[in-house]
Amino acid sequence: MADESPHFNGLLNRVREKLRSENVKLWLAPYTTSNDEPGKYPEEMINRYSAALEALPEEIKDALEELRVHALSKLQTGQRFAKSGIATIKVHLTGSIPLGLDSRLQIQIGLHVSGANFKKRLNAVSGLDPDKMKLICKGHVVDDDKSLESQNVKNNGQIMVLLLSQSVAESELQQKKEEETKASVSRTRQAAEALSSRKDKVRDDRFFLEINDQEGKPIQLPDHERKALTLALTLHEKGRSELKKRNYAEALLLLLEAEKEFSHCKAQILAAVDNYGILCLDIVWCYFWLKSIVDLPNAEEKLQKCKECFQRSYGQNLERLTFVRGGRGGELALFVRLHILEAVCAYHKGDITTAVTCLDKAERMQGKLHIDKHQLTQLMLMGFTETEARLGLRACHGDSTLAVDYITQRRQEKKERKDKEKKDRKRKKLERELGKTAAGDWVNVDTYKALVEMGFSEVRAASALRQANNDVNNALQVLQDHPEMLDIQDDNRLATSSFDDVQFPDEHVAQAVSMGFEVDSVKEALRYCQGDISKAINMLASNGGKLPPISHSRKDESPESGSEEDEEDPDITEAVNELVPDLATEDEEAYLNLSLEEETSIIAEYRTLLLSAGHNASSNVVTS
Repeated sequence: MADESPHFNGLLNRVREKLRSENVKLWLAPYTTSNDEPGKYPEEMINRYSAALEALPEEIKDALEELRVHALSKLQTGQRFAKSGIATIKVHLTGSIPLGLDSRLQIQIGLHVSGANFKKRLNAVSGLDPDKMKLICKGHVVDDDKSLESQNVKNNGQIMVLLLSQSVAESELQQKKEEETKASVSRTRQAAEALSSRKDKVRDDRFFLEINDQEGKPIQLPDHERKALTLALTLHEKGRSELKKRNYAEALLLLLEAEKEFSHCKAQILAAVDNYGILCLDIVWCYFWLKSIVDLPNAEEKLQKCKECFQRSYGQNLERLTFVRGGRGGELALFVRLHILEAVCAYHKGDITTAVTCLDKAERMQGKLHIDKHQLTQLMLMGFTETEARLGLRACHGDSTLAVDYITQRRQEKKERKDKEKKDRKRKKLERELGKTAAGDWVNVDTYKALVEMGFSEVRAASALRQANNDVNNALQVLQDHPEMLDIQDDNRLATSSFDDVQFPDEHVAQAVSMGFEVDSVKEALRYCQGDISKAINMLASNGGKLPPISHSRKDESPESGSEEDEEDPDITEAVNELVPDLATEDEEAYLNLSLEEETSIIAEYRTLLLSAGHNASSNVVTS
């Protein structure tokens, strides 16, 4: 995945540390006398480093010269930046790179320019189409409309340029595909934002999101944090869907969008769930398949975050995984992938010892997850899904009989959880249909049901509780003694009819006015009582000639019960409908269903690379 020899990269790192420990500055005399001439290195220094680092003198000299030239270049670009503000940005191209174009470039430009202007500058140097570039710096997509400086791009920094396509023969088709990719990511984000804004998802039975900690307990969050976390999880799930289809470019963009939303969540929230760690792992997995892992310094940083998140969630030695989740083995598959990617990063840095150690860890865990294909087939013939069969066998260490019991129990647990979710959805939906009390609280569903069971109509029970602020005694008093005070219409009339449409004869108004009530109050009381003069007079008489402070909420008008959906853009609603199938998976553990075939292939590839480099990368562990 890199042109440089891992052995030489490793030697560079060791020489660099040696120079730092001795405070040697290669860009100064006696090592550098002129920027245009090779460096001068004392024979004694070369021999001493050769013996200490177990490398040939020629290799030591090459490493010293490489480090000296790099230091001079960095010094010069630093001086230029200090004087003129012109920064030097290292560019690595990945994706569909045209033949003959170097994948590594340097661009000199001011950091005040926007991402779009940086693309234009890169176009002038390379001839690449700016519309086909996606800029990524330190794991974040560079915004076209913001300055480089505001997006943490620094002098001597590095930007990865993801080229979505450069095929001339298929340019029109590819350009259309790239535009569709960009539009798809934007559309997905809009749909995810719409979903995250919908209160408790009460209007979509296909998608129900409840945020739980590692013990399965719901986490209560402030509205803005719930929205950010919901948006992050939604984008992550869609990115994971694209990852399964091997659409790595689109998956990466969605995953980076998800990470941006995770950054808005408090640390303690991220510590309670393992989703952020899995997201970091998925991002680096994309880097690997896009052949960019060695060129992104934050790949190691993300793997470290992933490891820390897993340790918080599962324990230093997976003890919490055993305690909380009953010893299930599915999560170990994530660690296999984690250790493999750590090995890949270490290999390309030249840290062979760490690469071998990480591959050994990956193989040991992979050995624990090995399952017999015949047993897998048997369970699937019994009616279990492949995911259920694989995770069941891994959780039960290959015991088919125990796996059947395990899967059956898991199915029952999932059914109970789905039934609870369905019940919760219905409850929340009813709560919003009933509306809010005068004090602004939702009508208490349990109290409402109790009143209905006592024989009161649904409309009157809801109205009484709204007026009585959920106080059951006051509600009963109104229902029994003052039903005329309820803010309802006749039960036989349509709930959607408007109070303003109620017609009543002028003589009814005159009759009530003659009793001393004001005209406006009389008309309003008659509207409330659907023209019933007796009810209107009783209402006015009971309240000193004025109407009581009554909530006007009705079943079809309850606050927030439908206004969001009514006002939602039809295009956004359509985008939500397209997104939900990717989220509403029947199996929430599908992400653990890794066959490990790709991981096995990568382990074999890097074992071969390590052996070809002359290092002992053998292992006594038998893999599946």
